[in-house]
Amino acid sequence: MPVRRRALDSVAVRRPWLNRVLLPVGVLLAYFVVPENADNAPVGVLLGAVLAIAGLAAVTWVIVDEVRRAEKRLLPIHLLLALELVVVIFSLFYYWVAAHLPGEFIGMETRLDALYFSLTTVATVGYGDISASGQLARLLVSVQLVFNLVFVAALVGLFQGRLRTGKSPS
Repeated sequence: MPVRRRALDSVAVRRPWLNRVLLPVGVLLAYFVVPENADNAPVGVLLGAVLAIAGLAAVTWVIVDEVRRAEKRLLPIHLLLALELVVVIFSLFYYWVAAHLPGEFIGMETRLDALYFSLTTVATVGYGDISASGQLARLLVSVQLVFNLVFVAALVGLFQGRLRTGKSPS
């Protein structure tokens, strides 16, 4: 193993919080810099696209590296990162639909609104201040609700398996 690779592995082992903090922040940063409209500011869109691609590539590399180092075991942190990625991806879809198809969502104006709506959908809270009114919006929300059910079942199964084997769930 090259010296540089060993150094990177030792940093990850000594500072596991680094990936647990930087990855979620990186995903959110990528979400907010993904370009929206090429007509408004082509330079800003290009910079946003480069930053978003670089951020997602870095997140993907770290997740793949963590799974590889963890001897191909799925850990709860991996499921939580996957959940964050799914929330962000649904948020992007919601925002795009709201921006390009007026009337599909009521009360959704910004990316933060879309992220908020996606999080309230995952949490099954549904405050009612933003709602899906069009058929496409309702279809997207339905897909996210099905994902929520599958995700929760996987998370519960992972924790039950860990409890049976006596391993810590972290």
